[in-house]
Amino acid sequence: MAYNFTNGTHTNLRDIEHQECLDKDIPATLFLIFLSVIGTIGNIHTILVYVLSPIMEKYSVRVFIIWLAFNDLTACIICMSFEFFDIQYDYTFSSDGACKFFKFLNHVVTGASCILLTTIAIERYRIFVNNLPILITNSQRSNVISAVLIGLSMILSIPVLIYYGVNDKKKTHIFGVLGKECRFFSKYENIHYLGVYYSIVLFIGLVCVVMCIVSYGRILHAMCTRKEWRKSIRKKSVPASNSTSDIRSGTTQVTSIIHREAVKLNKLQTGTCDSANKKPTCSSHNLGNAIRLTISLMIATGVSYIGNMLYVFTKMVQILNPTMYQDNIRPISDIIGPGYFVNNASNPIVFCLLDRTFRQECLKLYGKICPKKPVSME
Repeated sequence: MAYNFTNGTHTNLRDIEHQECLDKDIPATLFLIFLSVIGTIGNIHTILVYVLSPIMEKYSVRVFIIWLAFNDLTACIICMSFEFFDIQYDYTFSSDGACKFFKFLNHVVTGASCILLTTIAIERYRIFVNNLPILITNSQRSNVISAVLIGLSMILSIPVLIYYGVNDKKKTHIFGVLGKECRFFSKYENIHYLGVYYSIVLFIGLVCVVMCIVSYGRILHAMCTRKEWRKSIRKKSVPASNSTSDIRSGTTQVTSIIHREAVKLNKLQTGTCDSANKKPTCSSHNLGNAIRLTISLMIATGVSYIGNMLYVFTKMVQILNPTMYQDNIRPISDIIGPGYFVNNASNPIVFCLLDRTFRQECLKLYGKICPKKPVSME
């Protein structure tokens, strides 16, 4: 009911929730709006760049990144819109089906994001450290793996359909006036139900964190080793090429009876030196791109797990120690609560800031969409 009578006073629950939204929910609302706008724009760019760019097709994790971007776009458009609705109707949320579905979807996209990022880390480790052949570049195989991972996230989120729903016992600041909210049911708010569920989620998350740390640590070590090895090879090749040049020039001076043969010899020498110089340059460029992509993925993974672990930790404290939650965490829960959406919005920002190839391909995409008109000289 939207109306209640207390001590002969006519009270409108929507007036109460509207006033409380203005008093305490403005920071969380602005935070969600910022994440939604930035995440939507950024993930659309990520999808277009990785789908249309021929350079991005060479990346072994390209398909996984596309699935990750679609997953994050779903969170920014659908899940964050539900959070807006949930904040606005904090006392008059009446649809039990909508509550279950959107809470379930929130957990699915959050879990899928973490699992996909972990899979990307394992795939990068597989290629750079173990030097195994790149099999997952096959688009069909990558799509199947990504679909299975999202299905696994859906399975892990099934308990949410049972534990969450419309709770009609939320107290307002007016004595005797109760409202309805979308949250987990009070009867499941104990260690045997929600406690066990979020403990399992926390354990899986910690295992994924360890796998990502080990994978990216080994990858960075392997890349740095290769970079130092190539620098040493390049330094050793400089005196060798100089001595070869001196020998050839001396031989040319002795045997330069026929001018045509001397020209051919110089051309052959120049071509040999150019081909020797191009290979290290190309190899160094590819290694630099790989390092930048790896660092951007590593930071995106770290941001994702920090946001998710904070959310799970908050839920665990709310279940196991309600007093501590009310005294210490409740005042900032409106910011920590939507914090698990940070990774959905931050991934494209990290790519844009750290991956030069991604920025260049974005500019090329804009160039195709808005080509410069040739200036006619009259």
